[in-house]
Amino acid sequence: MGLQLESTEFLNDDGLIYCIKRESLDQDFTIYEKRNGDWVDCGLDQAVKDLNFAEFKRLGLLIKTIMDADQWIA
Repeated sequence: MGLQLESTEFLNDDGLIYCIKRESLDQDFTIYEKRNGDWVDCGLDQAVKDLNFAEFKRLGLLIKTIMDADQWIA
């Protein structure tokens, strides 16, 4: 599909729906979880600030999975 600003909705094995978004092609991705119809930031930046490596790894792998499923070019 090529470079994008937003992925399609992705149903993960955990039963939650995620997507990744960015404001422009120059920005990093933010991962969101759909809760009650609204997109909520999953806290990737906070995981980095808190040095929560397990959560950072989990979210990073989820971003990669979404990109692979949506055929993004990284």
